[in-house]
Amino acid sequence: MSTGLMRYVLVLLLLGCGVFHATPARAAITCSATSMTPLSFGTVNPLASATVATSTLTYTCTNSSNSTQSATVCFSIGEPGGAQTNPRLMSSGTNKLQFQLWQDPAHTIVWGSQFFGSPTPLKVNLTLGNRATTGAVKVTLYGQVLDGQTGAVPGSYADNYLNADTAVSVNSVAGSTAPGACGSQDNTNFFPFNVTATVSKTCTVTANPVLDLGTVAAGAASTSGSNTLSVSCSNSTPFFVGLKPSNNNTGGQGVMKATATGNTDSVPYTLYSNSGLTTVWGNTATSTTVGNGVAGSGNGLSQTLTVYARTTSTDVTPDTYTDVVTVNVNY
Repeated sequence: MSTGLMRYVLVLLLLGCGVFHATPARAAITCSATSMTPLSFGTVNPLASATVATSTLTYTCTNSSNSTQSATVCFSIGEPGGAQTNPRLMSSGTNKLQFQLWQDPAHTIVWGSQFFGSPTPLKVNLTLGNRATTGAVKVTLYGQVLDGQTGAVPGSYADNYLNADTAVSVNSVAGSTAPGACGSQDNTNFFPFNVTATVSKTCTVTANPVLDLGTVAAGAASTSGSNTLSVSCSNSTPFFVGLKPSNNNTGGQGVMKATATGNTDSVPYTLYSNSGLTTVWGNTATSTTVGNGVAGSGNGLSQTLTVYARTTSTDVTPDTYTDVVTVNVNY
């Protein structure tokens, strides 16, 4: 009886030893990405230079062992739906806006993913003593809406990074030297965030500074000339241009005044939008109606408009006569 009992105890001990040795080892250093703030570019002017913004990733790492450990921690950002990563694209319906995510303020290293697209995740090498923790560490993500997108259509744009688009991996080793290579993905640790921008409706205008009607003999019936304006408006933005002489007349009727002291003479003139001088160019345009102005639709590029002017009489004292016309672009 005693021999049988001894065999039974040995079998239990052997099985117990087998179960103990099958327990998998765990990484001494573990890391958790606790949050990523939204990346908001605010209002973007497509006719201006690149727009930048920042976001903040917060993470914590802990050494659960009783010895010094080191790790290379990799934070990966892919692209929703497996879309392109260079450049990345925000969407507003079917319209797109190019942007990029960077690891540095100089915008030289793309913040990518070890698993997808640009193979440049953010790598952090660290060493922790026994049972030590990093506390909350903050890392800056640098975003940039790329310039040169004059064709961007006004609207609200977004790119939403879900759990599947972000990842954290930890490669932990004993000692004081981090391995330098990324580890395998932690399928429970993510840092989802949103990227947003609003492309504004905008217009700019430049004009040749002088519409010169030339030198004419006193008493001449009339004289005429022309000048050009350059209007640039965001893509698909309707615009209406009005011209306002210094006398605030809305019907395109202005008055040039003498520059010599004591000369009270003046020269009336009219502004036109066609070379035949039959369509008056005034200042009744609004943001929704052309009135007696000139209408157009923005394409992100400079569009040239020609202004024509004609005097009704030059039977005045010889002098130089001038006036200032204000260009109003309504959109």
